[in-house]
Amino acid sequence: MLHKCPICKTPTDSTVHGDFPFCGERCRDRDLGNWATEKYVVSDPIFNEDELEEIESPRKTIIVDLELDEPNDAGH
Repeated sequence: MLHKCPICKTPTDSTVHGDFPFCGERCRDRDLGNWATEKYVVSDPIFNEDELEEIESPRKTIIVDLELDEPNDAGH
């Protein structure tokens, strides 16, 4: 897979560069440093607040009537 290094824009290839998508260890470390110093941030929440409440709320119980007709009943 051909790509450009997100730090220095040098062309990279996933079959050649072990640090793909980066061109090398230096750019990979710079990217990690950018995350560590909060230069990069995730701006949008993964879930909206309503979806998060649904996930965190207790599960609802459904009561099932287990008294079923016999399978060999004449009405079947």
